[in-house]
Amino acid sequence: MFTITFAQILEDKSLYTDEYLFARIAEGNEAAFEQLFYRYLPKLQTVIRKIVKQEAVVNDIIHDIFLNIWVKREELPQIQAPASWIYRVMYNRSLTWVERQRLRENKQKNMRIATSANNTEEAVFFAETSRLVQEAIRRMPPQTQKIYLLSRESGLRIPEIAETLRLSPNTVKNTLVRAGKLIRDHLQRNGILLPLLLFIYR
Repeated sequence: MFTITFAQILEDKSLYTDEYLFARIAEGNEAAFEQLFYRYLPKLQTVIRKIVKQEAVVNDIIHDIFLNIWVKREELPQIQAPASWIYRVMYNRSLTWVERQRLRENKQKNMRIATSANNTEEAVFFAETSRLVQEAIRRMPPQTQKIYLLSRESGLRIPEIAETLRLSPNTVKNTLVRAGKLIRDHLQRNGILLPLLLFIYR
C-alpha cells in the first residue's frame, strides 16, 4: 500500500497555509513546526538584523520566537493572521532586546522593563527550561558536551568544529543531533516538551 507521510508532503512548501501549519503545530506536529520555521527563517533574519544591528544575537532572537510559538501552540488555532502575529512577536522581542541593551549601555540599573503577569509566568518557564538544559549539558559525555558547547556557546559552524577537533563533519553533525536528543529527553522527563529542532539549529 502506498502511503505518504506528513513530512514528505511538506516538501512542497507552497502546499499548506500558515493557518494549516498552526493547526498541526497545535497538535504537537514537529514536521509542521519545522516547515514553519524554515518558511520564516530568512525573512525574520533580515528584519531582526536591521533592528538589532548585531549579527550575534539574530539567531538567539529567532530561537526565542519559535520557542514562544511552541510553548503557546495550543493558542495557535485562535490566531486569524499567523504572519502578522509572527512579525508582531518578532518586533516585540527585537525591540525589547534593543531597549535592554540601551539600558545596559547607559548603566541605568534602576530601570526595569515592565512585565505583565503573563510575562512573569513565561519568564519562570524559560528560567526553568534553561536550568534543565544546562543540567542536561553537564550530564553529556565529554566529547558530546564539547561539540555542543562549541556550536551553541562559541557559535562555530559544523565545518569549523570539525576542523578544530579534527573530526569529520558528519561526526560533528551526528553528535549535535545526539546532544539535542539528550536535552529534549531530559526536558521531557521533567514535563517540558519541545521540538528537537530548537536544540540543533544554529
